[in-house]
Amino acid sequence: MFFDDYPSFYETSETVPSRARLNLRYEAIIAENRDILDGARVLDIASHDGRWSLAALAAGARSVVGIEGRSELVEHSVVNLERYGYGPDQHRFVCGDVHEVLNSEAFDVDVVLCLGFLYHTLRYNELLAGIRRTSARHVIIDTQSRMMMQPEPVVPLFREHVEKQSAAVLDRYSHGESVISGRPNLAAIRMMTDAYGYRVERLADWGGILRDNPDLRGCTDYAKQGRVTIRFVDKDVVA
Repeated sequence: MFFDDYPSFYETSETVPSRARLNLRYEAIIAENRDILDGARVLDIASHDGRWSLAALAAGARSVVGIEGRSELVEHSVVNLERYGYGPDQHRFVCGDVHEVLNSEAFDVDVVLCLGFLYHTLRYNELLAGIRRTSARHVIIDTQSRMMMQPEPVVPLFREHVEKQSAAVLDRYSHGESVISGRPNLAAIRMMTDAYGYRVERLADWGGILRDNPDLRGCTDYAKQGRVTIRFVDKDVVA
């Protein structure tokens, strides 16, 4: 199991899932996408404690920039990556609102990771326009929705309270201590990404991952297709 070699990530977040869940997510997010991560410049949106940034580097990425809204998680990210031998020439973490950073900095990357963030925002035009400006060839999105496989595009709304690390962070549209977020289903995600020049290349083989690891628990949402891992490619890229 990948993260068993990097045990700090079991300790530097208040929202650490079970070891089984974190390691099975590695298989879907990183292992199935080594072909596009090897040698890539990666942008990690909502990079948390740096776990997926490190995983991308371990898979051969040339460099990673993470954007994270919580300062303590940015601090943990730097410590974690340096602890495991990745220097400042390979990674950089920016503390700030994802949308503001995407609009204020010029990123030129090959792959964008958007993992566990799509359901913590409602600012999809800003997000996708920002991703489009990076010129990324590929985007990997991992997200959840109670209506994921419904054929019509829907975006259920939620009100999140920001005190937990697992919740959204305050932004310029917030009032008080809560944020309105959405959880678009797969049809809505396809519609939005298509409008910004990306098409679904494939969904991670969660069925196969779970069949190959029958003794590991904690991924019921993936098993029931309430959560998915999607790989997108720029529509101008010839298959």
